[in-house]
Amino acid sequence: MLIIFKKVIYIYLILGLNIYFCSYFLSKISARTELRRGYVAARAGGFGRPFASIFKYMSKEHRLSVWEMLLFFFSFFIWTVIPFSQSLIIIKFDFDIIAVILFYLVLVFLIIINACSSSYGFIYNNFSRKILMMFTFFIPLLFCIASIVLISRTLNLKEIVGSQYQYWNIIFQPLGFIAAVTSVVMQLKMLGLTGKNPILYSETAEKEGAGFGRLVNRTAEYSIMFFLIVIIVLLYLAGWERFFLINGNVMFGIKFYVVFFLLLFIDKATPKLNDFYYLKSVNFKFVIPISVINFLLTMVFFILRNIYNLI
Repeated sequence: MLIIFKKVIYIYLILGLNIYFCSYFLSKISARTELRRGYVAARAGGFGRPFASIFKYMSKEHRLSVWEMLLFFFSFFIWTVIPFSQSLIIIKFDFDIIAVILFYLVLVFLIIINACSSSYGFIYNNFSRKILMMFTFFIPLLFCIASIVLISRTLNLKEIVGSQYQYWNIIFQPLGFIAAVTSVVMQLKMLGLTGKNPILYSETAEKEGAGFGRLVNRTAEYSIMFFLIVIIVLLYLAGWERFFLINGNVMFGIKFYVVFFLLLFIDKATPKLNDFYYLKSVNFKFVIPISVINFLLTMVFFILRNIYNLI
C-alpha cells in the first residue's frame, strides 16, 4: 500500500510540475508569436504567474457542479493506467492500451458535457455535434494505434516500449507518426489551449476566470494534452528506453518536451486552421486517408511477414 501511495505522489507531482512549466512556456511563446507581453505581472519574467493565476481562480466564489467534480477526478485518475517506466505504473492491465483509449474518450466526453453547461442548466443544443467534432479528430489516432499494435503484436504499452529497444517505431511508421501528430494538433485546437475556440466553448465563454471551476477546466485540458503527448512518446519514440548513455527517465522528459514544443509551434504556424470547417476538411481529405493508408500498408506487411514469411 505504501509503494502504491509513493507512486501516486510521484506521478501527480510530475503532472503538477509539467502543468506549471507548460503553462508558462505556452504563455511566453503565444505572447512572442502574437506580439504581446504575456506573463509580466510577476517578477523574474513572469515565472511566478501560473501560481498567481491558480490563487486568482481559487479566490473567486464558484459552486462546482457534479460534472466539474467528475472532470476534476478523471483528469488525475486517467494517469493511473499510463506506464512512466518499467515499474512506475499504478493500475496494471494486460491490455492497457484499450483502457487508455476508453479513459481518454471518457475525459473528452466530460469536458464537452461541462462545455455545454451554463448557469441556466445543461444546454442540449449541438451537444451531439460537439461530441462528433472531437471524436472525428480522434479517428486518425485510432488507426495509428492499430498500426502500432499490429507491428508490435501486443496491446500492452510496456511491451510496445520494450519492442523499440533497437529501433523506434517512428522509423517503421513515419506516415503514422505524421498522421498521429496532426490528429493531436487538431484536437488541441478544438480544446483551445492557446486561444479560446468559439465552437466548443461558445456557451461557456463567461466561465473565463469563474473561480475554481475554470481551474478544473484548464487542468482537464492540460491533462488531455499531456496524455496525448505521452501516448505519442510511448508508441513512436520508445518511451523510457535509454539513448546511448542517457538515462531512460531523462530521455522520457526530453522526448515529452520535444513533442510539446513541436505541437505548439505547429499550432502557432497554422492560425487559419482554428476554424472547425477548415479542420474538418483537412481531417477528412488528408489525415484520415493517410492514417487508413498507413494501416492498410501495415496490415499487408504483417500478413506477408507473419503468415507467408515473405519478409
